[in-house]
Amino acid sequence: MGGSLVELYTQLEEKLGKETAKVLVEAIEELTEEKKNFLKFELKEELLKEVATKEDIKLILEKIRVLDEKIEEKTQNLEKSIDDKIQTLEERMNKKLENLKSEIQSIKGELLGEIKETENKLLRWLIALFIGQATFIVGLVFTLVKLLK
Repeated sequence: MGGSLVELYTQLEEKLGKETAKVLVEAIEELTEEKKNFLKFELKEELLKEVATKEDIKLILEKIRVLDEKIEEKTQNLEKSIDDKIQTLEERMNKKLENLKSEIQSIKGELLGEIKETENKLLRWLIALFIGQATFIVGLVFTLVKLLK
């Protein structure tokens, strides 16, 4: 652009004179510079709309930190809830185990009682059979003795 301004100056100098050409070229140069600065500013504004600034990144990082804290808090709450449920289940299982042990002891006691009762009945029947057999043998011996006399 510098070369074309020199050419413009040379042509204007021939037609308008040195001072007027100089003023005109400087004015054109100034307007061109202003336009260039304005376009730079507009371009910068457009880019800033598209590109994340340091402040945007700081805000995003802060949001991520807050979300991370919330996730951590929820994770801890979830872990506590799971631990509480596990403890409740363990307590319920232990209680049911105690109830089962108690029922087993009760059934064991009942079975032992029935076994003892059955044992006593069998013993009575054996004694009765033994006495009956002994009586039969004594009676048989007496009968044989009477027959042999």
